[in-house]
Amino acid sequence: MNSAVLIAFVTSVVSVFGLMRFGGVRLPVDSPNERSLHVGDIPRVGGGGIVVAVSAGMWVVFPGAEIAPYSGVLLGATVLVLVSLWDDFGHVAPLVRLFVQGGAASLLVSSQSGCSELWACAGLSVLIIWLINLYNFMDGMDGLAGSMAVCGFGALGILGYLDQNEQYATIMFIIAGASAGFLVFNLPPARIFMGDVGSTFLGYMVAAASIQGVVDEIFPWWAPVLIFLPFWLDATITLLRRLFRGERIWEAHRSHFYQRAVLAGMPVRRVLLVEVMFMLVCSAAAIIGVMLLTNGN
Repeated sequence: MNSAVLIAFVTSVVSVFGLMRFGGVRLPVDSPNERSLHVGDIPRVGGGGIVVAVSAGMWVVFPGAEIAPYSGVLLGATVLVLVSLWDDFGHVAPLVRLFVQGGAASLLVSSQSGCSELWACAGLSVLIIWLINLYNFMDGMDGLAGSMAVCGFGALGILGYLDQNEQYATIMFIIAGASAGFLVFNLPPARIFMGDVGSTFLGYMVAAASIQGVVDEIFPWWAPVLIFLPFWLDATITLLRRLFRGERIWEAHRSHFYQRAVLAGMPVRRVLLVEVMFMLVCSAAAIIGVMLLTNGN
């Protein structure tokens, strides 16, 4: 397990550095505008390093037949990554993105969830699509999405370890390690952004990891909800507020709680510290809650 996490971390660092060093002017950039928090042109698609690192870690640790049970998840993730890269370098219409996300969600539901009722499968697919977009919505400040990935997948890995499910735990720690490697270049002030390719991939993996953990009875359904509560709360409340105001919810904005805190004058690093503390408290609460429930049974 330790070697897998190290492989993911190092591969992520090398991949992201390679993008920054050799990508040069070829990388798409995010320029400051009225809806952004950063200053200066910052290259994106750094999340591609996370994808490469997770792939490397999983193929090294789980070669051949061992990776076969995750083929549906990997296929859905691959399609999402390719379309997200296309969107990062050019533009993909919202309806096309939604269609692709629906297909990836259906692959995940059919291959991992075990649900049989049509209404349940459809509802779960909608939830997965929301998770994918939720993570994308919350990727709007230096270090935020990467930190949530490190804390969240790290907590899921601990739950897998406590359940003695080494394969699940290893995969979670691989994703956390890959995200930590990206954070080397994304902590404030960020030198590269995650882009849709990274945020979409991580959102999809949150859904996949949560479903797999519940199906394998590693933890109850509320554990991943509690772990990722900092993103659930902010994104959902912000979406509802924008809907009630009649705003176009698919357009970029600066109305998330973390964005409003920065706009109110709080330094980005302090806002990130508060968010990380919230993430750690939620993760610890989920782990302790599952341990108490397990010991009680």
